[in-house]
Amino acid sequence: MSNRRRISNGVILSILFLYVLGYFLFIYKSADNYTSLVNGVFISFILFISYILYGFQKCEINDIRSKIIKIVFFGILLYFTVIYLLGLFTGYGRNVFSSEIVSVIKNSLVPLITVIILELFRYIFISSNKDSKILIYLFSFLIILLDIEINYVSIDGKLLDIFVYLTVSVLPIIFKNILLSYLSYQVGYHSNILYVVPLCLYTYVIPYKPNLGNYLTCVSGITLPSLLYIYSSRTISDKLNDKKKNSVLRIIKVVLFDIPLIVFFTIVIGLISGYFKYHLIGVNTSAIKPIVKRGDAVLINKGIDYFDYEVGDIIAYKSGKKIIIDKITKKKKDKNGYDKIYVTKEINKGTNDSYKIIKEDYLLGKYVDFKISKIAYPTIWFKELIGGDINEEK
Repeated sequence: MSNRRRISNGVILSILFLYVLGYFLFIYKSADNYTSLVNGVFISFILFISYILYGFQKCEINDIRSKIIKIVFFGILLYFTVIYLLGLFTGYGRNVFSSEIVSVIKNSLVPLITVIILELFRYIFISSNKDSKILIYLFSFLIILLDIEINYVSIDGKLLDIFVYLTVSVLPIIFKNILLSYLSYQVGYHSNILYVVPLCLYTYVIPYKPNLGNYLTCVSGITLPSLLYIYSSRTISDKLNDKKKNSVLRIIKVVLFDIPLIVFFTIVIGLISGYFKYHLIGVNTSAIKPIVKRGDAVLINKGIDYFDYEVGDIIAYKSGKKIIIDKITKKKKDKNGYDKIYVTKEINKGTNDSYKIIKEDYLLGKYVDFKISKIAYPTIWFKELIGGDINEEK
C-alpha cells in the first residue's frame, strides 16, 4: 500500500469517526430539526473528499453483476410481497407522508439522495482497498455506526425500550450493511443502489403500510439481507470457482434444503409472532403441573370465542407481565346474561373453592396439547429482566 493511500485512508476513517462521535455529543442535541439535512450534507462532503483522494473506478455490468442484480431485484420484490400479505393478518396503517405529492418529494428527497450517495461512497472506499480486508472491516464498522446515527431516535433509559430499539432498529442496520459492504466488494454499487432505493422510497410513497409490530419488523429486517447474502455469495462462489453444476442437482438442493428451511422458519416465525390463529408462548407459571411446567413453550389456539370455552379447557392468560396456564373450573353467566369463565384461585381447607374470573381481554387462548419442554426458560428470564415483551403495545 502506497503512502498516499495510507494517508487517504487515515483521513477518511478519521473524518467518519469524528463525525459519528460529534453527532451524538453535539449535533443531535443542537440541530434536532435539521439532522436529516446535516447528515446529507456530511455524506455528500465525504463522497467528494473520497473522490478527490481515490478517484472513481468504473464498474461495468457483466454476467455475475447481472445475476446479483436479478437476485436483489427478486429479493426486494419477494420482501414487499411477503410483508403486505402479512398485513392481511396484522392490519395496515395510513402513511402520513404519502398524502400529497409535495409532501412525498419534500420528505423523501434528502433521505433518498443520502442513501444513494452513501453507497457510492462505500463503493469508492472498498474498491480502492480490496487488498486490505482489515481496512474494509473497520470501514464497514464505522459505516454501521453512521447508519445507526442517521436512523437514530431518542429513547428513554428503560431496559425494554433499549432492547426494542436494538432489535428493531440496530440489528437490521447491522445485517443490511454487512450485505451491502459484501456486494460492494464483490460486484460494485449497482445492486446496492437497487437495494436501498425501494426500501427508502416505500416509507414515503406507498399510502398504506403493514403494521408488522416490533417482532416481525425485526425478523423481516434481518431475514431479507441474510437471504440475499446467502444466495449472492453462493452465486459469486460458483462463478469464481467456475463450478459447472448439473441443473438437476441445483433443483434437488433447492427442493431438499432451501425450500424446507424457508418453510420451517416461516412456520416458527408465524407461531411466535402471535398474529395468527395458533401462537407458541412461554409459560411463566403453571397451575396444571406436571402437564405443563414453568419454562415450557406451549401452543395455544387464539381463534376460540370467549363464550365457546368450556369447563375443563386448559387456557393461557396474562396476569401482569406473566403468562399463566390453568384449567377452567367454573363457567356462569353474569347479571347481563354474558358467560364468564373462572379458574380456581385457592382451596380453603378442602371445602370451599375461591374462584378467579378470567376476563376476555386477558385470555390468550386454549392449550392444544402441544409443548416443548423447558425451551422457553431463556425467553422468560429475559422478559423478566427487561420488564416486558418486544411486541408489547405502548
